[in-house]
Parts: sequence; structure tokens; C-alpha cells
Amino acid sequence: MNDENVRRLLVEISYDGSEYSGWQLQPRSSTVQQVLQKTLTKLFAGHPITLQGSSRTDAGVHALGFSASFVTPPEPYISTDQLLNALNRLLPHAIRIHTIQPVPLEFNARYDAKGKAYTYVLNLGREETPFTARYSWLMRQSLDIENMQTAAQFLIGTHDFSSFVVNRKNIPNAIRTIFRVDFNQFDQFLCITFVGNGFLYKMIRCLMGLLEAVGRGSLDPSETGRILAAKNRMMAPKTAPPHGLFLMKVFYNDITMKQFNLKQLPFLM
Repeated sequence: MNDENVRRLLVEISYDGSEYSGWQLQPRSSTVQQVLQKTLTKLFAGHPITLQGSSRTDAGVHALGFSASFVTPPEPYISTDQLLNALNRLLPHAIRIHTIQPVPLEFNARYDAKGKAYTYVLNLGREETPFTARYSWLMRQSLDIENMQTAAQFLIGTHDFSSFVVNRKNIPNAIRTIFRVDFNQFDQFLCITFVGNGFLYKMIRCLMGLLEAVGRGSLDPSETGRILAAKNRMMAPKTAPPHGLFLMKVFYNDITMKQFNLKQLPFLM
């Protein structure tokens, strides 16, 4: 066997989360990690492959730029181009591989990340189709977008986000930094994108619950600061549903993070 063939490969993945119980392995549920590891193990002649994910996504949450890495066995040697083609041939249509590239063996897909971008899609139309229902949250009344933008300004910066996380007792540190919150509208769809150094369990969905409440007028934008300072999940509105949320990109350098902009609806990319 040739140890020179041992590589760590970084894979960028997109998936429709509707069909899976999230990214991470679970004992009695189908997950993206489980399906991808099984396929990689088959391609590498039965050598068990373990993926190191950049984060985890909840059941029903989608991804366009999820990142994960793994170490290849010495044999068989498969080029990155061959591996990319083989994976996209064998994987279910709900999972696609965008890129595969070699990284240093010591690379850590989670801890080497500089930040992430998540986009949540709201449907401002009066009705939904079977397709928009899968990838957006239908708003049944008009929203005050300007008030939502005002509330979002309170979230930018470094804060303790304990009021916007589920199962806080399982998280040792709830301090995170949100660099910006962008609002983009494409026809009837409002996309709200959060760019930050990291996000807690269901944090984006909790933040969207707040912004939705502000938008429909049940909460004043100024209340955002008070809820944030309370560090108490019970003080914040309900959690938004998962199907409107997309992990857009995991960033491994500051330049690509600063340059990131949403140019079209996530489910059309």
C-alpha cells in the first residue's frame, strides 16, 4: 500500500433536506451523512469512510454549500474528478456534490471555518404551490419589511444568543457574532440572509421567528434588544419551521465571506 495516496478531501455538498433527518448520523433515521458515507465506503472497496462535517442541519433544512471532509484509504486511489462523477452517479437526486478538493491532513471542516451564511425564504404571496411549500414559509398576512430590517440591526455584532437557541443547557457557550443580515426580494419571495462566525442549534429559525413576529406587528422592533439581553428562550417568539432555511455556504477565508451576496432564490440555484 502507498501511504502517499492517503489524502484528506474537502467535499462541498448540496441537498434537499425534506427527505432526511438532518445531516448528522442518527440511529434510526436516514441522514445525509449516513447516505454519503455508505456511498463513499462502497467506492473505496469497503474501507469505512467517516465524514467530518462543518456543522449540522436540522431535519427538513436544506443546503447548497455544506462542507465535509474525510481521509481516503491508501487504496484504491480515485482521482477527485473520478470521485465527483461517481458520487453524483450513485447518490440519490436529493444529494449532489459540487466540488472535491484536497486539503491538509490536519484540516478540520468545522473548526477551520471562518463563518457561514444561511438564507431563510419567506413567501409573501397569497398562495403556495407544492414546490414553493417545500422551500419557503408562506406568510398569511402582509409584513412590515422596514420594521424587520430595524429589528435585524439589533442582532448584528457579538452577543449572547441564549434567547434564540433550543436546548441551551446542552450548549456551553452561546456567544456568537453576526456580521450582517441582508434582505433581498425576488418577486413574491423575501430572502433574509445571516452571515456570521457560527450559529447555535436552531438559532436561525429562532431569529426568524422573531423577525416574522415583528413583521406582522405583534412585536415592536425595539423589543429585540430586550429579548436578546434577557438570555431566556421563553422571552422570544416561536421557532420558524425548517423548510424555508438553506445553509448557503461555509467560508474558509474572510475574503469569500465578505464577497458573498445572494443573487437569486436558493431553490433556483
